[in-house]
Amino acid sequence: MHAAQKTGGNVIFGAVGDVNLARECGEQVREHGPDWPFELMRPYLEKADLLFGNMESIVLPADYPDEQIEPGTLVTKFDGTAALERGGFDLMNMAANHVLDGGHVGMFHTQALLEGRGIATAGVGRTQEQARQMRVLEVGGVRFGFLCYCEDNNYTLGTTGPSHAYYTPEAVLEDIARHRDEVDVLVVSVHADLEFMETPSVPRREGFRRIARAGADMVLGHHPHVPQGVELVDGSLIAYSLGNFYFSAHTSPYMRDNGPHTAHSFLLLVEVSAEGVRSFERVPYEILQPPNQRPVPLAGSAAEQMLAYLQELDKKVLDDEIVQRNWREIALKHLEVYLDRIRQMDNGRVLAETLGRLLLVAENAGWTREVLEAVREIWTRQQRRIDPLHRPNYAFTSGGEGS
Repeated sequence: MHAAQKTGGNVIFGAVGDVNLARECGEQVREHGPDWPFELMRPYLEKADLLFGNMESIVLPADYPDEQIEPGTLVTKFDGTAALERGGFDLMNMAANHVLDGGHVGMFHTQALLEGRGIATAGVGRTQEQARQMRVLEVGGVRFGFLCYCEDNNYTLGTTGPSHAYYTPEAVLEDIARHRDEVDVLVVSVHADLEFMETPSVPRREGFRRIARAGADMVLGHHPHVPQGVELVDGSLIAYSLGNFYFSAHTSPYMRDNGPHTAHSFLLLVEVSAEGVRSFERVPYEILQPPNQRPVPLAGSAAEQMLAYLQELDKKVLDDEIVQRNWREIALKHLEVYLDRIRQMDNGRVLAETLGRLLLVAENAGWTREVLEAVREIWTRQQRRIDPLHRPNYAFTSGGEGS
């Protein structure tokens, strides 16, 4: 921790987005050594007295049965966490959708590895009470508290066993009320929403603003894999998405196909004191193409262009019309994807799996509510239509005899 150099006054808090130490990213650490992933960013990372990141992958113990490793998971048996230690990270949020990719065995093994390197963790536990506990770190005379959460999602499916702390605005507000007076600076980290959106969803923006007004000094968002805007609400700083930091933005087809900004984001540096946020800056970077797939700070005109793009995102997050339009668009896109899946399933699987995902899992329930709102708007317009020759909603019911 760089903080030992401080004796009081203002300190610099640094935050980055998703860090993946599995698959290609882990192989790069194995090949090049633990200094390699963050080497090019080090001059800027070292400005932070306390450095925060989002842990997006899981390290499995050596005796974890290979036949139990599921395809598509972000897991590895190679322990690359030394890279985080060498990068200067002080705390990693573990409340992420992939945290149970290796079951709770992998989750707790990864937590033990991080803690063993002196890197604090937050957001997971054997019970929700444990997962919601605030982690406290004192830096330069400033007492920081961290509350970390992840939205229930298609990887956790509402489990009541060991998991991450489940995000709802109501749960966060309860925890803020419980802990606000115990620390100088309260940081809330939330892993939520749909991926690859340039603006947050309508409910997440409202939720983050409620959290800010309730007393969080900073609200940090993860999961979209692209940067989103920053705004100040009653003196609280909200970074809606910190994007990818160390991630296979080019070699993963899923990331590459949803680029280009899966390879672009920023290091957030926030000057804080015991009174809260004083100022902030963003250090823009890009993730280089293989074989050098790691973040590098942008300079010159490239930095200016990226900062201009980030400022455009700041404006968009304040624009109700843009935020609503983007949210409606992605909700309807997800509906199309799920309808295609349902067409290929038998009724038993639809009942046992898909409808539960859509109606009961928070990651999907948000956008399905937006689809319902779109349906309600169409239906309301149709209800107002009066045709003296036909039944109400005749246009929808005129498919033929008995339809």
